[in-house]
Amino acid sequence: MTLPFMSELEKGSKNALVKKAIIKYYINNVTSTIPELSKELNLSIPTVTRIVNEMCEEGFINYHGKIDSKGGRRPSVYGLAPASGYFLGVEIKRQHINIALANFIGEIVARELHIPYDSTREPHHMLDEICSLINDFVDGCEVSRQSVLNACVA
Repeated sequence: MTLPFMSELEKGSKNALVKKAIIKYYINNVTSTIPELSKELNLSIPTVTRIVNEMCEEGFINYHGKIDSKGGRRPSVYGLAPASGYFLGVEIKRQHINIALANFIGEIVARELHIPYDSTREPHHMLDEICSLINDFVDGCEVSRQSVLNACVA
């Protein structure tokens, strides 16, 4: 689901940059209509409509229904699809590590705290153990590895 967008983003295409701007907008605003998005991004309504439809087909955006209006057609509301991607956070402490997995809208979907590891071992053995703990955590989550878009280790 995310591979075409990610490769498009790596190429730096204008379409990918607009999609990235839409994702940033939805991260900060949760939901919006196409006219609101169009105004915020300074793009035409037909362009935003086309890109939002593409992102719906790719699974990044969900349709949330229609809202009431004071006249005319009721506008459709869209927002990010929580399961379209995940982010892994790892915090390494002296005696343990903490790991969390957040969905695309920032909700923590899995967390394991105070996982002990042997910090007295040789550095490469410690790194192997930490990698193994991280892999075990991801394997225990109900998401595919391909949907983990990024990891941050602190």
